[in-house]
Amino acid sequence: MGTSKVILLSGIYLVLGFYTVSFTAADEANYTNALTVATQSQAEQLSKTGVSLALQRFAANLAMTSIGTTTVTTMGGTVVYSASQPVSFPATQTQVISTGTYNGVTVQTTAVFHQYGGRWKVLRVYSKTV
Repeated sequence: MGTSKVILLSGIYLVLGFYTVSFTAADEANYTNALTVATQSQAEQLSKTGVSLALQRFAANLAMTSIGTTTVTTMGGTVVYSASQPVSFPATQTQVISTGTYNGVTVQTTAVFHQYGGRWKVLRVYSKTV
């Protein structure tokens, strides 16, 4: 094999090596981003689970307007929720604050429940990452 072929093959291997390194770096960045998004999504779902649990408790007792702080561990995370009726709210509304934590990411969901037609309904929902 001639010297020119050895130099040519060395150059090709060098270029392929650079591509491998850059693809590996891009793959690691993509994996890290996907893990972050999945963790935040799971925390948000846990937070919304707290709103659902509060709605279930309100459905069992229409006269209830508040729930003390309740903590539930589920699906590898923690849900903390409570309900209270702020002074500015009418008697038919109450506010539920639920916090979901998963892998160190915390999302807080605030929901306003409205009693109408003999049952509680979700009027508004706000979520934010804490």
